[in-house]
Amino acid sequence: MLRFNKAILTVKLFLKTLHNIKVYIKISVLISALFLILAGCSNDDTNYITVKGKVIREANGEGVPNQKLTLRMKKINGTGYWSYTTEIDSKEVITDSNGNFNVAMNSDSNISVSVSKQNDDDYTGIELTNFNPANDIVLKVNKFMKFKIFVNNTSPFDANDYIYISFFSGNNQSVRTKIENFGIANIFYPQDDLPGGGSFEGHDETAWRGVNVNSIVYYNVPENATDTKIFWTKRKNGIETNGFTSDIPYQIDQINEYHFDY
Repeated sequence: MLRFNKAILTVKLFLKTLHNIKVYIKISVLISALFLILAGCSNDDTNYITVKGKVIREANGEGVPNQKLTLRMKKINGTGYWSYTTEIDSKEVITDSNGNFNVAMNSDSNISVSVSKQNDDDYTGIELTNFNPANDIVLKVNKFMKFKIFVNNTSPFDANDYIYISFFSGNNQSVRTKIENFGIANIFYPQDDLPGGGSFEGHDETAWRGVNVNSIVYYNVPENATDTKIFWTKRKNGIETNGFTSDIPYQIDQINEYHFDY
């Protein structure tokens, strides 16, 4: 009987040991799997390239801080007529206090990087593509001059009086930023749907029809503009005329006012 009890005890100890071994194996497998997962997460085989450059003011070469840039890295696939590009990375950066930027991006063979900056209230926009992203990229922008144009019908004739104005800045495009009306509203063209699909968006026109015209139009004009004139078309008593004003005097760092009376 004693030998039988010892045998039972030996079997129980063996089974317990076997169970512990199985538990150990399971734990070891789980730890190994977790290690492989973590190793896989930390092992990044992607190639990177540092894209760097500077945004400068064209007039004096000074760096321009706090400029938001969008960078897109593209891979050029194929050659000749059948070549095409695929975007492999995109980043947004802000220039530092000296106008510099620096960012790591995914890289590959046959790549190009485009850097774009939208117009803001102070500086012009620009887009540049570099087919050698390892080279520094320099983006030249122009400071905007501010113009505030008062439009007044000082010699009204009848309700058919018409005036249209636009800012002429030579080869450098000005940007209309706002219209304020204190008399009749400027002309607005609603969205125009096309028969085959698509549409022309609704838009404001810097034009007025009527006698009570008392408005202000605001423009941003690049500092490298070759002209600072107002082009106008007007109609009174059925007679239509058009022309340009003289160049409007300006100071770069202030709001430049001009009264256009007709």
